[in-house]
Amino acid sequence: MPGKLVSRMSERECHTLSETDTIKIASQVLSEKKIGCMPVLDKNKNVIGIISERDLSQFIYKERFNLSISISQIMSKNLVTCDLNTSVTELMDEMTEKKIRHILIMEDKKLLGIVSIGDVVNHLIAKIKEENKNLKDYINSY
Repeated sequence: MPGKLVSRMSERECHTLSETDTIKIASQVLSEKKIGCMPVLDKNKNVIGIISERDLSQFIYKERFNLSISISQIMSKNLVTCDLNTSVTELMDEMTEKKIRHILIMEDKKLLGIVSIGDVVNHLIAKIKEENKNLKDYINSY
């Protein structure tokens, strides 16, 4: 069923940042919420980027570390998005091809949530476990 995982992920809370938030605020929220990325919104609540742990680590590695710099200076601006009808296979293909760990769920430029590689993997593991159980039940019924 296309979009089943994406629909579920769109129903959970999605933490965001403002384009004027600083590196310090971004790293604090990522740490406190135990999440890997957050969409960045402009003053009109439009998604203009995404900030991830990877963005922060690359920034620190380049020795330009300054806690007061706006996240808009280091966020990823090339957004990869999906909609509520996107399948798990499409998500996996997109994440693998683009070497990314998060995809924004969008509908008509409105942010609905985020799907992570962990969400996709957990979904696939659950599906395999269910299929395994069904096969065992089928075999044991004879």
